[in-house]
Amino acid sequence: MRKSLSVFLILFMLLSCNYKSENIIDDIFDNYSFNSTLSNSSQIIIKAYDSTVTHKRSSGVEVFIPTKEFKTTTKKQIEDFDTIFLNAEKTGYCCCPISSYSVHFFNQKEQLALFYVDTLEFKNKIRIFESSFQYSYIIEKQKWKDYLNELEK
Repeated sequence: MRKSLSVFLILFMLLSCNYKSENIIDDIFDNYSFNSTLSNSSQIIIKAYDSTVTHKRSSGVEVFIPTKEFKTTTKKQIEDFDTIFLNAEKTGYCCCPISSYSVHFFNQKEQLALFYVDTLEFKNKIRIFESSFQYSYIIEKQKWKDYLNELEK
């Protein structure tokens, strides 16, 4: 009985540690992947969509005509995109967000990644999520608005 309890406790500790380390590894990989995409980008194109037209879709909104389009024109604007993620909360899998924007990262003419933005879920925050919903970042809505205003100048 004592051996069984000891084995159980050891296995429990190992599996608990493994689960935590797996989450840490996933976070590191996701952050690296996002940062790598951002650093390899020569342009970011952000398209706004009317959610009443897109029927509150989570993805695939690119088939609709955007209501507005924002494009980076300088390297600084690409670098500034990273600043909106200061103090962002990274989350795991997110189910059923509503896409208000699509964010396309390009290196010359090659699309590196596609993210979507949900501006409807929270009052003062937005969710920027990876196109396969595996992870997302929750940031302040004002930072997002300020960045878009910077692109319009």
